[in-house]
Amino acid sequence: MGIFSLFELFLVVFTFYAVVKFEGGAKIVVPALCLAVVFLFERLQGRLKEDEEARKRLLRYKLEDHKKKAMKENAGGGIL
Repeated sequence: MGIFSLFELFLVVFTFYAVVKFEGGAKIVVPALCLAVVFLFERLQGRLKEDEEARKRLLRYKLEDHKKKAMKENAGGGIL
């Protein structure tokens, strides 16, 4: 997720630039919007990681279940 990190870094740097260089209402609004976007990107990034981990756990569970079924079939066929 390097692209997200670079974009977030750009937004944080731009936030500091806006605080120093902008005047009037833009001095408050622009940094607030930038920080809100950074917050949303962090939440999105966290959600994507959680979804990826959940998908891996589900695949691991299905693989283990499939192995157990195969072992039962092999064990049952050898006795008869």
